[in-house]
Amino acid sequence: MTVKDTHYPEHATRQRILDAASSAFAADGFGGARVDEIARRAGVNKALLYYHVGNKQTLYTAVLMRNFDRVEAALAEVMTSGGSARDRLTAVIATVTRTMQTYPDHPRIVLRELASAGGHLEPAVLERMMRVLGSVRHLLSDGVRSVVADFGANEYVSSAGLRVFLTVLKFLEQHDGRIVLCAMQPFVNDVFEISGFSDLFVIVESREDAVARFA
Repeated sequence: MTVKDTHYPEHATRQRILDAASSAFAADGFGGARVDEIARRAGVNKALLYYHVGNKQTLYTAVLMRNFDRVEAALAEVMTSGGSARDRLTAVIATVTRTMQTYPDHPRIVLRELASAGGHLEPAVLERMMRVLGSVRHLLSDGVRSVVADFGANEYVSSAGLRVFLTVLKFLEQHDGRIVLCAMQPFVNDVFEISGFSDLFVIVESREDAVARFA
């Protein structure tokens, strides 16, 4: 007797599970998310969830790794593009921000994780985070010493974006460089205020004001 397979392809099922898990972890954090609820949202039973992904920790790691895959894929295009190191650094910052806007669960999950001191981050996830920051350090080592970050087109900034700016700031301070931020939208300005980053950076109204700081 032939049994008809009524399941979705395995890849599609796994992605559906990761989508449901991403939403749950963003809303409730690692501790608050429930595997049975994630399975329900994904339209599978718990046994199938464990088969396709694994236990809760494995699921959490898979969600974060998929998100960093997306960030690295976007950055790869920027890193191999033409232009000066400064142009590519500006593009990296814009790319990270844009990617986080496209996948808003990711910054929410990372913010929750940072608030809990990163207790659920596997070494592989930390390595991926360092690789993203390493892309920034590579561009800075090419000789960039003055950076204007124009937020005029950005209505959002993620925790990953904040870490990028902090990496740039620390590097430039160690090499007699400077970074000036400008044209912040209200939400972005609020994020910098609440996080305390506004005390670390020079922030001005316009790009013209920022460029004048280097005159």
